[in-house]
Amino acid sequence: MDTVEHLLATLTVQDLYKLALPAGAEIVGGVAGLVRLVSWVRVAQLDQASLERIEAGDLVLVAAPASGRPSRHATLAPFLTRLAELGAAGVATAGASPPGAGAIADAIGIPLIRLPAGVKLAQIEKQAIRLIINRRAEIEQRGVQIYRELAQQTIDNLGIEAIAEKLVELTGKLVVVEDPTPSLQLLAMPPISTVTREELQVSLRDPAEPSMWFDKGPMASTSPPVVMRQLNAPGWARYVAPIVVRGAIFGYLSLIGPADELDEIDRMAAGRGAAVCAIEMAKQMAIRQAESRIRSDFIDDLISGSLNSDAAIISRGQLLGYDLTKPHAVAVIELDTSEAYLDWLSKHNTHSVQELRQGFANVLNTALARRQPRAMMRIKGENAVFIWPSPAEGGLAAVRAAVDDLRQEVSRATPMMTASAAVGRLYARPSELSRAFREAEQALTIALRLYGGDRTTAFEELGVYRLLFHLHGTPELAGFQQETLSKLIGYDKEHEGELIKTLRAFFANHGNLSRTAEQLILHRNTVTYRLERIEELTGLDLENEDDRFRLQLALKLTEMV
Repeated sequence: MDTVEHLLATLTVQDLYKLALPAGAEIVGGVAGLVRLVSWVRVAQLDQASLERIEAGDLVLVAAPASGRPSRHATLAPFLTRLAELGAAGVATAGASPPGAGAIADAIGIPLIRLPAGVKLAQIEKQAIRLIINRRAEIEQRGVQIYRELAQQTIDNLGIEAIAEKLVELTGKLVVVEDPTPSLQLLAMPPISTVTREELQVSLRDPAEPSMWFDKGPMASTSPPVVMRQLNAPGWARYVAPIVVRGAIFGYLSLIGPADELDEIDRMAAGRGAAVCAIEMAKQMAIRQAESRIRSDFIDDLISGSLNSDAAIISRGQLLGYDLTKPHAVAVIELDTSEAYLDWLSKHNTHSVQELRQGFANVLNTALARRQPRAMMRIKGENAVFIWPSPAEGGLAAVRAAVDDLRQEVSRATPMMTASAAVGRLYARPSELSRAFREAEQALTIALRLYGGDRTTAFEELGVYRLLFHLHGTPELAGFQQETLSKLIGYDKEHEGELIKTLRAFFANHGNLSRTAEQLILHRNTVTYRLERIEELTGLDLENEDDRFRLQLALKLTEMV
């Protein structure tokens, strides 16, 4: 946990003027800057060497010029200007100030204080630094108390809402948590607050993108940067800090109140609150990831067929919050990618493949929770498997429609890419889900070969292709296809003919010559001539039922290549 030594002290120039400077000190100019916060006090000469040691937030005690040096009158004016540029909180000079110095201080907004002649600047420096250190110790002690009370909320598993409520209790300020967009996610208000959620949303709108709120560079979850941002409400502001988990911003926490009431304690509390929220989010993320792994392992066991006892499967599902006593189907959704495409992405942008997969997972997680929270899902790379419960009405058709809606949502959310899906049959016994998975996988593979991607296919829709899938690639089937169609394919190639096309249209129109001719935009006699040529080349009779089946089967085999 970071200390507050990196934060500005809560002591202002006005505070040190009253508490650390000697009696007789007088404010010469720059009254408007008395509210500046002081981080340190330094004794300096009116020379370049001293300027090089000055840091933002310093109260500079200026000694009289040494013998032989230029006079104070000649050097104080540019010295004041340069100190203002360096961000000094204020300047206190020993002895009289030169004429016009107060006007210069007023113009540049830096307080100028005249110290009584003969004072010891080293003694004033020590006293002022002691006040700053003591104040920092008080802030650090208060910070530890705030952190402990906030951390207790996550230790007790009370969630981010409890962290925000505790922060309201400790600071008396409004607390909001936004997502990375940023969009308001959580609001906690003091009991006496009358601000509405709608009013707050309007006031939180910031012209600058969140990435511009903080200095660029790595951010630590335990010590996030804190900045003040003005609200779209006169006189109101907020201290806002990023909630950083594993190096990424998961949201923002803000303490909100009147700008003149926000102090260093509030600033520190915002940072500590964001740090504790980061711990809570990391914890919840770890829990979700562990649960996801357990569910994924369970689904893998189900679809692999390694679980044979229905009672054991049902019991294990109940422990994960799923009811497997009712019929379920298995569905798969897969991005229409290829290994070559993924290799290209990896070579051209090392983050693209991971971003693609993460976006795929994010869309599915969000959409599934909305559409069917009772379904189980396992995601690996560009492929997702679902154990989908049968609805009360509609059966498999309703499951197919729901999966298709989910697939389309993935396609819409994935730029320049589509997704394909397939659904196996419904099974009453959970031990049969491995069979349902094989059906869904087969349906997806066959549909991609037959129709291409960007569609949803049910195993039941594939008809005879379900049988051909298991024979595809065997020598017997390849020989059958070659013997039946080789002469037609050769003829079309040699004569630029369309015998294969004509045969497909003939079967698609159930042997009706007129409809076939209409589909091909040909004369009926031309179709008759082509069919006769087909019979002549193949030696088969289109009037014979077995010969027609042989030709139809051979054509379907070509569609699976």
